[in-house]
Amino acid sequence: MRSRRRSGRERSIDVPAARRERETQARGLRSQKYKLPANTDVGITESSFVGDTCYRTLQFRAQNSLKPFKIDLIASPDFRFLTRELLDSLVDPEIEEAHKRQALAASLADGRFPSIGPRDAPVSIVIFSDFECPFCAQAAKGLLGDVLPSENGKVRLVFRNFPLAMHPWAREAAETAVCAQRQNEKYFWAFHDYFFDNQREIKTSNLREKALEFAAGIDGFKLDEFKSCLKDETAAASVQKDIDLGNQMGITGTPTLFINGQRLSGYRLEQINTLVRELSGATQTVAQP
Repeated sequence: MRSRRRSGRERSIDVPAARRERETQARGLRSQKYKLPANTDVGITESSFVGDTCYRTLQFRAQNSLKPFKIDLIASPDFRFLTRELLDSLVDPEIEEAHKRQALAASLADGRFPSIGPRDAPVSIVIFSDFECPFCAQAAKGLLGDVLPSENGKVRLVFRNFPLAMHPWAREAAETAVCAQRQNEKYFWAFHDYFFDNQREIKTSNLREKALEFAAGIDGFKLDEFKSCLKDETAAASVQKDIDLGNQMGITGTPTLFINGQRLSGYRLEQINTLVRELSGATQTVAQP
């Protein structure tokens, strides 16, 4: 007799005592395998069944660790075995991977993020970037000056903030650009270009002054509204959401790009152009499972 179908996400796992013991063992094994400090409390924050099977996806999180720890693993019905991936022999792996890339591309670009290009463009490039990063400045110049113009409306570029801790003024610059975007998206891109073009002159001590000076010269820009935004915490929260997402995805450096969900670390213009042209040159239809 087939077991009853179960679906949905659970905040707590209702299992017999033996399985609860397995769950406790699993948490301990995660701490040992990933060499977390002895006092780190690894918990299972969420659980969801994989389709209509008895396998569960478990989200392991460190509750009190100075170093962020997060990993999703799939558990066998008895919680004995844990794996990163569950392969379905009835699903074509190429089709499954294509669907994953499509889902990732949609999730990264869906929202009120700064973007250039048609929303229905066949190619989306999502870039996690840092205004103080020289490689990000190079990427911005290449994407805006070469890739987008050459593809003539076939590419949409979406910007996500990922200021690195090693760059002292990158986060404040990101928050400043978010405040500019609150008025109009074109103002975000004005600050985007300004920060990258003036990296050598900008310092932590003069960023606010230079930003206000630049803003004062923009036609139609509301300086008082901009100053108010810089004082509140909403822009900081917006930047933090991007940082949290980047951390969850394992991003450690900038620029990191996702081209229709395919991840590229670093900036290599020739590689980007080749991939973009492959994706934009043909209509790609993914078969439904």
